[in-house]
This record gives sequence, C-alpha cells and structure tokens, in this order.
Amino acid sequence: MKIEDFIDFKKIFLGEKGDLFQEGNLIEGEILDIDKGLVSIHIKDFGVIKAKSEKPLNHPKGKTLSFIIKESSPDKIQLKPILENMEIKRPSLSLNERDEYLLNILKEFNIKASPISLEFLDNLVKFNLPINKENLVYGIGILDKLEQLLNLKEDEAIVLPNSREEIEDIGKEDVRNLLIVKEDESIYKTSLKESINATIEEIRSIVPPNEMGIVLQKAIIFFIKYNIKPTLNNIKYFLELNENLTLFSKDFEKLKEILDKKFTNHLKRIIINSDGSKNLSEKSQSKYNDSLNKILNYLNDYSLNVNENLKDKIEELINKIDFLKEMNKELTFVYLPLNLDDNIQDTVITLLKKNKRESRHKDKLNVFINLNTKRLGNIKISCLVSNIYIDIKFSGINKEDINLFKSREDGLRTLVETTGYEIRAIEYLFEDNYSILDSLIVNRKTIYNLDVQV
Repeated sequence: MKIEDFIDFKKIFLGEKGDLFQEGNLIEGEILDIDKGLVSIHIKDFGVIKAKSEKPLNHPKGKTLSFIIKESSPDKIQLKPILENMEIKRPSLSLNERDEYLLNILKEFNIKASPISLEFLDNLVKFNLPINKENLVYGIGILDKLEQLLNLKEDEAIVLPNSREEIEDIGKEDVRNLLIVKEDESIYKTSLKESINATIEEIRSIVPPNEMGIVLQKAIIFFIKYNIKPTLNNIKYFLELNENLTLFSKDFEKLKEILDKKFTNHLKRIIINSDGSKNLSEKSQSKYNDSLNKILNYLNDYSLNVNENLKDKIEELINKIDFLKEMNKELTFVYLPLNLDDNIQDTVITLLKKNKRESRHKDKLNVFINLNTKRLGNIKISCLVSNIYIDIKFSGINKEDINLFKSREDGLRTLVETTGYEIRAIEYLFEDNYSILDSLIVNRKTIYNLDVQV
C-alpha cells in the first residue's frame, strides 16, 4: 500500500521523525478505517496517515499490524503488511504464532532463520529498537562470531586478515574482523588464539553457561542502541557491569595506590554540583571525560617504570577507562568507586543518563539498585520514577524474608514521602538474575545503577 500524496513527504523526511519511515524499517499501525481501498492507519510514535491499498485489506477496525517500509523517497512511501492474519502484541499469542511472526519479518529482509536470528529479532522487539535490516545483519553477525569464538575447536586458529602491523591489543578489535581458519592454513603467520582464549575464559567466568546466549543477545542490543564498538574488551567489561559490578571495580582499587583520593572526590563533586539527574549537563560530562583523559595519560606514563606484574594490572585499568570513554560517546555514563562509610565495602555507584538529545524523556527515569547484604543475600531493586510517583520491584529476596520486607513497606512509604515522592506500587519478583538489561525492556529512560554491599 502507498501513503497518499497529500502528505508532505519532504516535511516528514526533514522532520525529527523522518527516521521512522526509512526504507527497511518496521513500524506498527492500528487500522482505524477502510473506505474504498483508502486505509486510515494510526502509526505508533507518529500519528494518523492514509494509505491506498493495492489489494483488498481484510482486517477489521482496531487491528494492529506490522508494516515494512518497502520503498521510501521524498515523493513516495510504500508499506507492506508483514503478517496479515495476526494481531501483534496479543497476550494470548502462542509460541508458534510468535515464531511465525518473527519468521515472516526475517523473510522480508532476506535473512536466514536460525535460533540466533529469531532470538535476536525477538529481543529487538522487546527493547523497542528499530527493526531494520541494518540492525539485524549487524547484531546477528556479532552474535554468530561470538558463538564461533565460544565454541572454538582445537584444530582452529584465529587470525586478523589484512593486518600488516603488529597487533598491540586484540581485545580492541571489532570481533567481526576476526577470522577462524584451520591451523594448517599457513597463509596466515600469526594465530591470536591464545590471547583471545584468555578473554573468552574471563567472559565464561562472568556469565553462567545456561545464561550466556540471552545475556550476550541483550548486551549486543545495548551496543547497537548506544553505538558501542563490539570488541572483546568492551563486551567483557559491560558484562562485568551488568552481572557483577564489584568485579568491575576491583581494578579501580589500584588507583588508591597510584593516585590520591582527589580522583574520586573530584568526580563526585561533578555530580553533586549538577543537582543530580535533572541537570547533569554536557559540561559536567565534559569535565568527567577530561578527568578520565588525565588519568589515562598519568597511567600510561606510570606504567613505563613498573614491573611486569603491576604493568599488566595497570593496562587492564587503562582498558577499563577506555571502555568508560566509549560508553560516553552516546551516553552520560559516570562510574564512581566510593566508600560511603566504614560498614559499606566495595561500593560502586554508576549513573547512566541518556544524552541531552533525548532530554524529552527526563521526566521518567529508572533506578536500579544492586544491594549485597551479609544476612539477606543479593537483593536487586528496580524503581520506575514517573513525575512524583515511584513503582518498586524487588527481586532476589528469599521467600522466607518476604514478610520482613512487607512489614517495612509503610515505613518505606513514609520515608520516601519526606523526599517529595510517593510510592505507587511495590512488587516482589522471584528472578535471581534480574539486571540492568532486564529493566531496559520495561523502560528505556534515564537509569541510575547503585551497587551497595552492607
């Protein structure tokens, strides 16, 4: 079907929502009316359009369909329904129907269906990322390569084709550039298998084997969303942040030996002076990046005059700071290793805030707290803040401790009210592996992540 030409296509293309109608994108629309082949459709995140259907459209009013943008130009936009007999987002949607829906999307993009491609597409939908061929090919390519690296055979080698210079750190290479060949193929002089295997084993130690696939899927979607380079280093460090913040913070303990406390206090002051989430400005982000650059320069000079053992630790710290800089290309991601008091050890506070270009969402934010306690274990708390209201979800609480938490709900509500906010709902989830990525499925707004051990 073609969108009627009384719409100003050039205005659409030049407007802020022009990306919505890029060729290959997938959009959702509710059928409002059908009159002699002219279909009124309410497009999510855009508004109402009228399109001329070249074939009879046998769908009742109120149906929500997926459309692929088959053709898009300043003069014409052509849509095609993906699965004409299915209403999407239906609670009763069966597994077979869901697979059929996903298979039809892959077919439209000429992408081979596989467990990886189906799962990745499903996660793109959950995270509300643009469903287009570019994102699918990019993400599936990374995941295919990671699967090969995780299942490397003894007679296989890893090489970097067309590399004329000595590779300083293979962990900084895009994983898609790595090539897996038989070891007896002598055309390649150097195998990178040993150094890459070391990083792969570190990744294995972070994520349980039965969760590796889904965690990597979500991580790569996060990388796509925020334009993060898919290197082994970046993947490893992000998994540490998502799965075990304390593990990520260990290398920063070395800063206490090399630098004084001014490092942490300086970064903390940047956030405090910014009035928290509402005014964390680009200027503050620039100061934070400047601090990271100064530390990097100091560490690079410092590493020249130390023994090999300490040098390796410093290089790992340098790599992690490089990763934080990478995160700050599209985000304001501030990492602060702090000690709040004598009773709290290895406290890590990270703030994740969308760039100023997405400031229209700043009225909603998601606070994710990872609380490690000596008696109650690891408790994860997800808070969705909307205006003055807060919805709280607890996970990781032992069933025998639920009543303890419920008995303190009134006290928690009273405490929160003193800050000007109101708790709207409290929910208890029995999911041990609830993470930042899971909270993003529900809400993709500003995120604060606090990891506290008491």
